[in-house]
Amino acid sequence: MFNFLTGLLFVTALSPNTHVANCEAYVDNHPVKSDIMMQIVLKSYGYYGGNIDGKFGKISTKSLIKFQNNNNIEADGLVGPQTCNLLLNKNKIINIKTSKLNVEINNNVVDKYSQDIYDAQVVLKDLGLYTSTLDGINGPGTKRALKTFQSKSGLASDGVLGPLTKSALSKGKDSYVEPISNNTNETNETTSNQSTETTYGIDLRNYDPSKPCVNGFVDSNGIWVPDPCFKPVFVYRFGNTAQVNSQQELDAYLADRWSLEKEKTYVTIGRVKTQNYTDGVNSPVNGTVMPSNANNSIVIGVKNDNNVRARPQSGPQNADAVFEVLVEGGMTRFINIFYESDTSYHGPIRSARPTDPTVLRPLGGVLVASGATGGLIPEIVDMGVPVITDRRPDYFRISSRKAPHNLYADTVKLKSTAISRGYKKTVNPQPLFPWGDPNTNSWSSVNSVKLKFSSQTSITWRWNGASYVRTYYDAYKGSSSGNSHNWINQNGSSGQISFPTIISLFCEPYIHPLQLPSVKTVGEGRAIIMHGGKMLDAKWKRGSNLDPFHIVDNNGNTLFIPKGKPWISLVPSTYSPTFDN
Repeated sequence: MFNFLTGLLFVTALSPNTHVANCEAYVDNHPVKSDIMMQIVLKSYGYYGGNIDGKFGKISTKSLIKFQNNNNIEADGLVGPQTCNLLLNKNKIINIKTSKLNVEINNNVVDKYSQDIYDAQVVLKDLGLYTSTLDGINGPGTKRALKTFQSKSGLASDGVLGPLTKSALSKGKDSYVEPISNNTNETNETTSNQSTETTYGIDLRNYDPSKPCVNGFVDSNGIWVPDPCFKPVFVYRFGNTAQVNSQQELDAYLADRWSLEKEKTYVTIGRVKTQNYTDGVNSPVNGTVMPSNANNSIVIGVKNDNNVRARPQSGPQNADAVFEVLVEGGMTRFINIFYESDTSYHGPIRSARPTDPTVLRPLGGVLVASGATGGLIPEIVDMGVPVITDRRPDYFRISSRKAPHNLYADTVKLKSTAISRGYKKTVNPQPLFPWGDPNTNSWSSVNSVKLKFSSQTSITWRWNGASYVRTYYDAYKGSSSGNSHNWINQNGSSGQISFPTIISLFCEPYIHPLQLPSVKTVGEGRAIIMHGGKMLDAKWKRGSNLDPFHIVDNNGNTLFIPKGKPWISLVPSTYSPTFDN
């Protein structure tokens, strides 16, 4: 349910509407005089997934009919007394009043409702920065409030609700970079002529590794720089400045933060055991026997967008394995692994995230992405995973979609580019999982698993007798029902995403210093293996990012995974799976 249901929604009477013009006559204190308001109400219940534009056409009518059918009302697509009462009084949580909304339906631009803007307005109002109506419209008052918040948080004050601003808003006042009183007990003192209101922090613009190490200084912007030799591992935490109160606090902060550097500090466990597996014959990615013409020149992991505007994707159906990982906004993205297989049409390709190199490292793989948040790619490369970003002619853009959801690539060319750059193939890469031929008769009979990545995104895999087919729910789609998740190729042929083996690894979530949601892939956690309509409930273990994923029982004994193309979900351990027998 959308957050705006608990607040007030203000709309005006627009041009005459055949669907809702008389709805206010049926329900006291709920004057709904516009089709746009009816779209908002239907969207709030998860029935309408289109634009809030006041154009009550086929999609809107279909949504209304679905609502009527589900509530045992005559499904005529019209808003009569029964429909009105149920729509507007359901759970008694909607309070709608009339006011002005800057919407013109006939010929002019429509200012559309945005759930992201509404959520931002709620936070801004709590912070005392926004005093107008909670309407989900990005008007002048909202933009002014965003600029004020951005300024307080050390971000570019542009009034745009981008990823960094969303991340900072989630922390409220904790994101503020404000002057703090300088205590005379602080280890690092300012100069005598400096104001007692001083910000201690690291100004990354002043970071210069060539300078000799000193105790610190106050720069021209009044920012205390404790040590110019300090490596800024939390680049761009809040714009150019990372807030700390003292060198001691800085040390404590860094010690407590998880980063890719931390992924390298664990002690490796080593190679997994396998069963009926031969190096150079079986694929390390999925355990199957590779064809004689396999293009196994190098392992590449290509990022795949999973935004609503990126579906259906091209690539998962061709990959040897797919990893699904959490990103911002509660959404997910895919890492499509290519070793023996290729495709000339993979996309849309999006940017790298901290989890990506951790799954490619044991394979000696190369990460392919459109780019990354500033400071992340050097971290990835430092881990030992090369990165190929937006490069012509390996990459190309298609005309049928809008940027940034239209970047595609040819994996044959990408592998060739990787080799030409000197990225060497690991000779017989170690198996990524303990591939084997287990007796699945001892496994539980389970037909489906539902995996929740966030409150916005959940995935269901259901056995159809031959493979597991994928359906999804995400809040951005505006539907509470399962949606078939399809792939499409260059020729327009399509089908539902399906895989013979589903591996779900439940990992501890964390926020990377670049403010990117991620999960830890070293340590241990629950593992769910689905194959042939059966389920194995086990554990995964990994000592460092050099390790493959060990699958073990409660006594630490290796459990083999059936060979076959796997879909691997790295699920935050804060959510538990649900099953259907």
